[in-house]
Amino acid sequence: MASANTILDLAALDGIVAHATKVRHELHENPEVAYQEVQTAQRVRRELATIGIPFNEGLAGGTGTLATINTGKPGRCVALRADIDALPIDEANDLPYRSKRQGFMHACGHDGHTAILLGAAALLMANRDKLTGTIKLLFQPAEEGGCGADKMCDDKVLENPKVDAVFGLHGWPGLPVGMVSTRVGPLLAGVDGFKITIQGRGGHAAAPHTAINPIVAAAAITQALHALPAVEVDAGEASIVTVSQVHAGSAFNVIPDTAEVGGTIRALSLQRRDELLAAMRRLVDATASAHRCTATLELFGTTPPTTNTEAEANHIRATAQRVLGEKSFVWAPKPAMWGEDFAFYLQRVPGCFFVLGVKPHHLDTYPMLHHPRFDFTDAALKPGILMMAEAAAGFLA
Repeated sequence: MASANTILDLAALDGIVAHATKVRHELHENPEVAYQEVQTAQRVRRELATIGIPFNEGLAGGTGTLATINTGKPGRCVALRADIDALPIDEANDLPYRSKRQGFMHACGHDGHTAILLGAAALLMANRDKLTGTIKLLFQPAEEGGCGADKMCDDKVLENPKVDAVFGLHGWPGLPVGMVSTRVGPLLAGVDGFKITIQGRGGHAAAPHTAINPIVAAAAITQALHALPAVEVDAGEASIVTVSQVHAGSAFNVIPDTAEVGGTIRALSLQRRDELLAAMRRLVDATASAHRCTATLELFGTTPPTTNTEAEANHIRATAQRVLGEKSFVWAPKPAMWGEDFAFYLQRVPGCFFVLGVKPHHLDTYPMLHHPRFDFTDAALKPGILMMAEAAAGFLA
């Protein structure tokens, strides 16, 4: 980090980073998936109590936590968020702090996000006399498909006092440690999971004329869905329909009654999503009917596009260049089609979601998120803590 143009006194930073590293390793050893993050939430709350920050617990179904730093001086309110859940992936790393729970690991770096926000909390608390206004710290469960951010919002974490801006980060293997990136407008796609259930009529495979084979309809629907974005919506804005699951049948000589087709829809605006869904419903109904079947379309895990506001995205750019150095920031050239439920906060208040480099400088590549060998790089904790704490302090200044 080339610059020291910080608002906060960094005398305690090295000790905070060392402790955050220890906390991250403990969290990494004990991963918990969406809405089951009981030990993780308890660990977070113990840290907050040690730092001396009051908090409300039991949010978003039980494992969410809202901590509040009140400076005692009038001013704006800023929120910082970390997601705390892990994934059902078996870790392939050979680390001293490898996951102790077989089949589960922090493959998306939420252990790093949580440790960063706890470190930022400690740094902000140590500098409370320099600050004005209010800082809310959101420790959110169930980012991985559980829409935990929406439940946190339902529990009014952005109110009383009203949050003026919200910031969040995600470790990114495509950037080296010490780098930050974001963009104005859509950064990440909106996401829907879908399941199509096709109803036919079962029978013996030797007498297909006496049955109505739902697998044939499923195959036709699958082929048609992949072409949908190209023919039904404006090609100037990226959108995706991907079929990732097909389930049918239990024996080689039996035509089943039903077949299921599952996958995901991705779009960069709610308008494009609605256009895709309308076209998808038409296609599914017509194709099923053409094969003498009926079909139902169910959606789940719906997350809107992650869309940054201009002033807040520029605030993150300015913070990175001020704190980490002029060359530490790059604008993201285009949106990515990943999903992120931070979007629920951005639907309600201005803010910015940004990515933080986690690729070690001596490596050309690094395992991607959700890979069994991904590990949030310890060296990224310090720039992450600085970014979150200074983004809050700068917004309140």
